[in-house]
Amino acid sequence: MATLDVKYLGLELKSPVIVSSCSLTADAGKIELMEKYGAGAVVLKSLFEEQISNEAEFLSGVSDSYPEMGDYLHGYIRHNSVADYKEKVRTIKERVSIPVIASINCYSRGEWTAYAREIEAAGADAIELNLYEMPTGRKTSPDEIEQGYCDTVRDVVKNVHVPVSVKISSHLTGIVWFADRLSSCGAKGVVVFNRFFSPDIDIDRLCIVPAPALSGPDEYLIPLRWTAVLSAVTRGLDISATTGIHDSRTALKLILAGADTVQLCSVLYKDGLEVIEKFNSDIIRFMDDNGFASVNDFRGKLNYSNIKDPAMYERVQFMKTFGEFR
Repeated sequence: MATLDVKYLGLELKSPVIVSSCSLTADAGKIELMEKYGAGAVVLKSLFEEQISNEAEFLSGVSDSYPEMGDYLHGYIRHNSVADYKEKVRTIKERVSIPVIASINCYSRGEWTAYAREIEAAGADAIELNLYEMPTGRKTSPDEIEQGYCDTVRDVVKNVHVPVSVKISSHLTGIVWFADRLSSCGAKGVVVFNRFFSPDIDIDRLCIVPAPALSGPDEYLIPLRWTAVLSAVTRGLDISATTGIHDSRTALKLILAGADTVQLCSVLYKDGLEVIEKFNSDIIRFMDDNGFASVNDFRGKLNYSNIKDPAMYERVQFMKTFGEFR
């Protein structure tokens, strides 16, 4: 009989279907339902460095007549934010048996090393670092930015014993090169890719508005390509694919491309948590129909190194395809 059991970051999962970091994973009751419906693991809603810093700066501005108040407020807010997050980790770990992956959204080095250590002590089974800095400065080079990411990963890995994965951006010049660097810094996995908040323009009101928060069903194509490439050319680095996974067929495509796990988010808001159960049953049905006993039997079967024409995953294929249209 086919089994959905997989390993991700060295953790034993009962399914390759896991829940991505989002507001749903801030609720212990919802996470219990995720486990009930068959999620292999959950990634908790992120602890945001930016939010802590912005809140501290706002309150410091309100109290600018007392300059020494700024450091106190920053320390106070930071301490309470981390304490609340640790308590959430403890509570959830008491209520579910599936792996609980903490998420830290950060863009600078320093105190986050200590945060990761505290979160590990609270019981997190792994840590997912969500790293991205909006590079708007003309004098900041890509090398500086990426070196900062690597330094942060190295610092965290040195100070915790649980596995660390890194949620990366598709906005990188050398994705394979960067993934190799993360691996050399001690990361055990990468999540492809981070889906950012995007601004839009309302031409009727002449103002900036948020773009739709949920992904569309075609957004899996970029993660698909890079999952296929990374799974073929990197070693010792697990891959979790996310963004645009709205049905089980897409999840299967990403596993065939080489993903160890797939992370669901938008589809859970649209169709409810019970859709996890359908993903699992559909994957089992696919395995039974094709004679696969385990997920590893077909994972990466269609990645960059396992197809006859690897150029299908290369950019030049765009020209070959659309050059035929008149």
